[in-house]
Amino acid sequence: MINKKDFFQYMSELYEENYKDNDTYRTLKRILKVTDEEELDDLKEITQLSPGKERLAYRHSLAANGKELTPRQLDQYISMIEYALEHMETE
Repeated sequence: MINKKDFFQYMSELYEENYKDNDTYRTLKRILKVTDEEELDDLKEITQLSPGKERLAYRHSLAANGKELTPRQLDQYISMIEYALEHMETE
């Protein structure tokens, strides 16, 4: 089971900051409940985006839908997805 403290510690160590984003934690919890294979495949695809043009294109698509992220926020979002997917496989 994932708890907030462990997730924040993981992200803090990964990004060398005091990470405490409750919105990201709520998103993590939502992802952990996903059972639809197509949605899981989409999430896995996001984690495979290469830095640079692919991530920039993804940021533009998010912005077109009203969700603007900085490059660092996108990196953190991808890390959160990876964390969730890893924990889904072990639970």
